[in-house]
Amino acid sequence: MRRLAAIAVTVALAAAACSSGGSHRDLHIGKLPAPTSTAPLAPTIVLPPPDLGRPPIPEPANAGGILPATGVPFGAPIPFTSSVPVPSGLVFVLTVGTDARAGDDPRRAHGDAIHLLCVNPQSRQGTLLGFPRDSWVQIPGHGNGKLTNAMALGGPTLMAETIRRLTGLPVQYYVVTGFQGFTDIVNELGGVDVNVERRMNDGYSGARFQPGWHHFDGGAALAYSRDRHDVAAGDFTRSGNQGNLVLAALGKMRHEVGNDNGLRRWIGVLLRHAALDSGPGPLLQLAALARRIDPRSITNVVVPGRVGTAAGGQSVVYLGPDAQRVFVDLRPDAVVGTPGPPVTDTPSTTTSTSTTTTLAPTERTTTPVPTSSSTTVPRV
Repeated sequence: MRRLAAIAVTVALAAAACSSGGSHRDLHIGKLPAPTSTAPLAPTIVLPPPDLGRPPIPEPANAGGILPATGVPFGAPIPFTSSVPVPSGLVFVLTVGTDARAGDDPRRAHGDAIHLLCVNPQSRQGTLLGFPRDSWVQIPGHGNGKLTNAMALGGPTLMAETIRRLTGLPVQYYVVTGFQGFTDIVNELGGVDVNVERRMNDGYSGARFQPGWHHFDGGAALAYSRDRHDVAAGDFTRSGNQGNLVLAALGKMRHEVGNDNGLRRWIGVLLRHAALDSGPGPLLQLAALARRIDPRSITNVVVPGRVGTAAGGQSVVYLGPDAQRVFVDLRPDAVVGTPGPPVTDTPSTTTSTSTTTTLAPTERTTTPVPTSSSTTVPRV
């Protein structure tokens, strides 16, 4: 999972974009064409063969010191006034962090951090849905394969079509970035405050953090979002941590942005690092919507699945009926589980991020997977 379009997503909840920016930018934002059919798609999952499992990944040796938790929670939201209208219908934004290094085109790299941000502007609630990169799915025109490969095979459009087919949800916008774009945006915005829930000591990603609040610069944020070797459930936990980073950035935005000038400043940072792949769109409107969303009203969910083996012995994640129920649950209101009361603009004195709900994998964690006909996730 490499970068995470964390700050970019909070800047615009999604992005619709403007003018062509060239292939050398490390962050790309665009509006997707509408599906060819107006009928709702049914979720499409690839059923696994008999469970073959896979051996656990060994923990790497300690390659350095563990950074103490010396940060503080992001501040409470400041009052916000805006004349910018916000979208009225449900918003679905695909965010993909790729393994593109400097000079690579992230639109043709592997998608390693894949999330669908689902927002209901009326209730100001929503869901951040993370997908394990090795999910075994139908890739239109390419048969079955790992979800991570869809970006390399056909760019953001094919990745979006793959997610549409998998979930039955109408993906409207995308945000795609590589390592450099992600770290540059985090640094230019002054870092982000994240609560590390468990001790990290991963020599592969460079994530070495004691539990507690940390103020991350771009490099530390990237390391945190890449750690999958010393966490409880591998890529499932990593995907949840990436969601935590997005929601922490949203909390930072609410603490710093109080008017339309503040929105334009955040958008300006985004545009300095972004190639916008479609014509002028509702970028400012989406940013205004993002500013109105309390991160505690967004449920951070990782799609349920189990680790197995596909053709050729490759390790994959199979998504089953529990994942399908989550996709169906999101369709009417963009909220997984039972929606809470609508969120108001009243400033809050608390500064906690939302709770991460990890629904999988069943064979690597004791977290129960829903088995009823509807998925109920407690709201925070």
